[in-house]
Amino acid sequence: MNDVRTIVLGIGNPLLQDDRAGLEVARRVFELGLSVDTQELYTVGFEVMDRLMSYDRAFIVDACRLGNKPGTVMEVRIEDIFSSKSLASSHAITLGATLKTAYQLFPDEMPGELRIFLIEVERIDEFTDIMSPCVDQAVQQAVDIISATISPVPVSHTGGKNLTAC
Repeated sequence: MNDVRTIVLGIGNPLLQDDRAGLEVARRVFELGLSVDTQELYTVGFEVMDRLMSYDRAFIVDACRLGNKPGTVMEVRIEDIFSSKSLASSHAITLGATLKTAYQLFPDEMPGELRIFLIEVERIDEFTDIMSPCVDQAVQQAVDIISATISPVPVSHTGGKNLTAC
């Protein structure tokens, strides 16, 4: 499995409280020292496409506001985020539209395995680098899920595999 080129792409705004969740997941995965590339993006535009090309497997993590309990971790498919009006964002183009376009234009260059995780935010209106406690726990939960997939040996443990909020 070591020859599988893998990327963890965290998306968010580093200046807004819980919107930084995706970025924090990428940073924590990087700190684990796994054989995986990690990158941070502050937009969901076509840069996402550029970052994912040539990888075999990709994990994308972003914050969302869908009305779930804050700290809920959801795994979604491209079709889910492409067709859902509630997943439209303040970004210039939605993540779903970017990914759908990428797979239509460059199917052989995009990852064969793509997992998308969304973390429900509590607050995104405050400029701070400290996340809400529930979102911080959800970030670690996402890190644990991703690292367990990448590494056959557990590198972190926070408890069960429940994908619900605290």
